[in-house]
Amino acid sequence: MLDLRLAACARFIRPGHKVCDIGTDHAYLPCFLVKNQITRQVIAADVNEKPLSCARAHIREQGFSEQIRTLLSDGLSGIRAEEADDIVIAGMGGELIARIILSCPWAKDPQKHFILQPMTQADFLRRTLARHGFSILKEEPVAENGHFYSVFLCQWTGEAQELDELSALVGKVPQSSSPHRDAYLSFQADRMERIADGLSRSQKQNELAEHYRTLAADIRKLLPKPGKDDIL
Repeated sequence: MLDLRLAACARFIRPGHKVCDIGTDHAYLPCFLVKNQITRQVIAADVNEKPLSCARAHIREQGFSEQIRTLLSDGLSGIRAEEADDIVIAGMGGELIARIILSCPWAKDPQKHFILQPMTQADFLRRTLARHGFSILKEEPVAENGHFYSVFLCQWTGEAQELDELSALVGKVPQSSSPHRDAYLSFQADRMERIADGLSRSQKQNELAEHYRTLAADIRKLLPKPGKDDIL
């Protein structure tokens, strides 16, 4: 059974395609994909031997040693282009995910799909991807254990762009049909308001505080308007 974050990643995998799971930990996602016949060829990669050893044990326990290959690799450095169609990078900071993708010589291939789940710095990752010609096709927000995340499906299109601050904060979440969509947007709006409240304690930061309050208001405009029943 996958947690909500990995389950969202699994939904973005194209059936029958070769998958590479970077930072695989216990190889829960690769085992799920093989067990549910989504794919029969997966590389479970990690930069450290200890989690990779746990992954091997779990793979053996599930009986999938022939379908899942474990690999000690720093990011995508040990993966060849022909070995992966859908690349999952989940459970890392946005800055590290961006570095892994940008350092991969074959990442700029429109046939490759990247499924990304940043634990932090999602806005940084969205901006960096856009700046380097990667387009986010879809996002699925997830609320789990009091924390909010978003899973990105992206590919290289070569269309570089600069995202404004609002787009970097919410990405494609407003277009998502996820039941966690509104909670994710509300969380981001609340976060901007908390930043504004902190800045407003200093008179010198009033202008910046107002900027964050405006961002919060703009995010709330993306939420559905309450109906009469909600007001009553």
